[in-house]
Amino acid sequence: MKSVEKLVETLCVIVTVVFFLAVVVMVAGQAVAVLTLNGSLAVSLSDLIAAPASSVAAIATVLAMILGYIRGQMSS
Repeated sequence: MKSVEKLVETLCVIVTVVFFLAVVVMVAGQAVAVLTLNGSLAVSLSDLIAAPASSVAAIATVLAMILGYIRGQMSS
């Protein structure tokens, strides 16, 4: 059971880091778009990154909930 817990924890950390990196890229890109007055770039970045980042966040949430149940921090 400890190996499953470690695997879920590792996956949760990796997915969370990927989510934060995606958000950093999106915010930095939109800041550049605002500074260069390029509205189409801001919209393109949002369209490109928002849906995958939301999916990654959902996966991280599910993994965190599973990890909470494994560790006994949550009860059904």
